[in-house]
Amino acid sequence: MKNKFFSINGMLPVLAMLFAITYSCETTDLDVNDDPNALTVSSADPNFVLNGIQLTFAVQHTGLSGLTSDMVRHVNQFGTYASNAGTGAMNGAWSNTYSITTNLDLLKEISAIRNLPNHVGIGQVLEAFAYVNLVDMIGTAVYSEAVNGDFPMPNLDDGESIYDAMFDQLDEAIVNLNATGSIQPEDIFYDGDLSKWVDLANTLKIKMYVSTKLTNMSGAAAAVNAIVGTGNFISTEAGDFQGQYGVSQTNPDTRHPYFTTDYINAANQYQSNQFMYMLKDEKGFEDPRLPYYIYRQTLLSPLEVGANLGIGTTLLPCSGNAAYDYCYVGDGYWGRDHADDEGIPNDGAYRAAYGIYPGGGAFDQGLGGTTTTSTNLGGAGIHPMLTASFTHFMLAEAALPAPAGLGVAANPRTLLEAGVRLSMEKVANFSGIAMDSDNVNDYVSIVMNNYDAAASDQERLEVIMKEYYLALYGNGLEAYNNYRRTGYPDLQGVVISGTTFPRSFYLPSSELNSNDNPDLVQKSLTDQVFWDTNPANFID
Repeated sequence: MKNKFFSINGMLPVLAMLFAITYSCETTDLDVNDDPNALTVSSADPNFVLNGIQLTFAVQHTGLSGLTSDMVRHVNQFGTYASNAGTGAMNGAWSNTYSITTNLDLLKEISAIRNLPNHVGIGQVLEAFAYVNLVDMIGTAVYSEAVNGDFPMPNLDDGESIYDAMFDQLDEAIVNLNATGSIQPEDIFYDGDLSKWVDLANTLKIKMYVSTKLTNMSGAAAAVNAIVGTGNFISTEAGDFQGQYGVSQTNPDTRHPYFTTDYINAANQYQSNQFMYMLKDEKGFEDPRLPYYIYRQTLLSPLEVGANLGIGTTLLPCSGNAAYDYCYVGDGYWGRDHADDEGIPNDGAYRAAYGIYPGGGAFDQGLGGTTTTSTNLGGAGIHPMLTASFTHFMLAEAALPAPAGLGVAANPRTLLEAGVRLSMEKVANFSGIAMDSDNVNDYVSIVMNNYDAAASDQERLEVIMKEYYLALYGNGLEAYNNYRRTGYPDLQGVVISGTTFPRSFYLPSSELNSNDNPDLVQKSLTDQVFWDTNPANFID
């Protein structure tokens, strides 16, 4: 790790996230000709530094979500786990975290002179979130010796100690956020509303307590009860923590990656057959979110498309192969089974594509249009990181008796229903297209009937985690965490390769190559993070 300040120049290729909202607020001029490396404590603009921390965190989170969304079948994974989780996969998230730490250190120095506790508090929340993400993905990180010239070959800290430090840091952040008498930060997430940053800090703590339920039951329920009792957590859509994309096509392209993947020429990503089946058929009732999540480019079957193209056969290589659970879901929902790496036919104009939520694509009206000519949001999507619906699902799990949950003093059934309804409202409100209330009520009735029919807390947990998984579309990171912790939902095994599901990711090759510490050795994808105490063959 090198001690260097956040550089806007280095972020230009990935400035899609948050660039539009940065300029929609009256923020400090992020002139790409400025040299952040020349900043000093006396010359640095604290809002420039803080905006850099916020943007870098957004890039870290979206990158991790991209690494995990195919593993958890939100989208199709092409090929093996190992090819998707290579030794360089974590390089970006690792460097992002230490860029945040370096800039937070600078912000603390500025604050010591100018009294800016609110700025520091925001930075502390985001740094804590970034370190939690590293631990969740890798199981460890450099923390106590990070970005410190006294430690040229820094050691790794164990994940549990980092979590403990982040709990303390979040408490300190809340104190700083509640401090008065300093100037208001220029904030690209919550527009300077410090109470929402406090809510985010507390919600992150709830997430951490639930994540560690298998190892840290003592005191966790009381801690979550105390947070809920204050009411200071993300409980409504107005407090959702999310990144906002724009519609600019160049200098830089600020559109959501889902949009640029599927709406410029033709669909390039295969959707997950299992995920589409869950939405379309599994409950015997179509999920009201389906036309928002998935956009169909054709209503013809693959066999009909083949006939129209004069090839007299289906365009699906999996057709007739019993190894595939789905192959084709039907009704234009054209995707692939998990880890299907068969050859790619010329089917970009027929694949099911990303929809209007969360990527800013098109709403599926059942017309079977094409992505390049559809009426869409131009890529002005969002990246959901922690939302009110997510919080309610977390609390529903926490409210189950131990060991399925934490035994938090709340009704898990009520929280489950609220989570489902909040997810529906979120999708509809973002898209600007109302959902049929009868369909929503019918869907909720099915979910609640499934919950009531569950014969054990473990079965009730399965219902909760399935609905959380469906609401998480666009956030693969939390789905990956939940799957390793609970084993739910039951996901399709690989159809081509028998490689083992990664219980964590490799240490980044960039750190191994630059850190000469002899104790720093590569780990295995089968190593489990400290809060994952489940059996080795728990998931696939």
